[in-house]
Amino acid sequence: MICIKCFHGKTHITNSRQNKKYPITWRRHICDQCGYSFTTYEKPVIDLIVISQNGKKNNFSIGKLMLSIARSFNHDDRLAASYSYDLANTIQDKLTLLQNEYTISPQYIAEITHSTLQNFDQIAALQYAAQHNLITPQRKKRRGRPSFSYSEHDSDHSSPL
Repeated sequence: MICIKCFHGKTHITNSRQNKKYPITWRRHICDQCGYSFTTYEKPVIDLIVISQNGKKNNFSIGKLMLSIARSFNHDDRLAASYSYDLANTIQDKLTLLQNEYTISPQYIAEITHSTLQNFDQIAALQYAAQHNLITPQRKKRRGRPSFSYSEHDSDHSSPL
């Protein structure tokens, strides 16, 4: 591995541990040239295929998910900059753990993302739900502001949320 301080092309591993719950390996590296030590976490890459409603297949993109999450933090740009990447990684991990197959629907991704955001920031969750049609406005016959309710979507997945 390349040293992250001096960019020397050779390091050696001094310690390595497997995580008991997840398929992640923690490794401690030391640079052969400058002696700098740093830690890496390795996890397997699982290719998720997203199948849209029209049947088109695309590879899952964590970058698209990260941008979508960042857009839901319109109320706080600092949170968007600080947590979008970590939230996207958390959601990707949930998607790979909850899916028995490696094909998922965009609706399933939206539902998992929304439930994760609800645990993190209620305003961001509401904005995300509005952007992805997880809520619909309901007009009352009386005057006043519209209220919102979560819409029920039929999902083509078997994993419970």
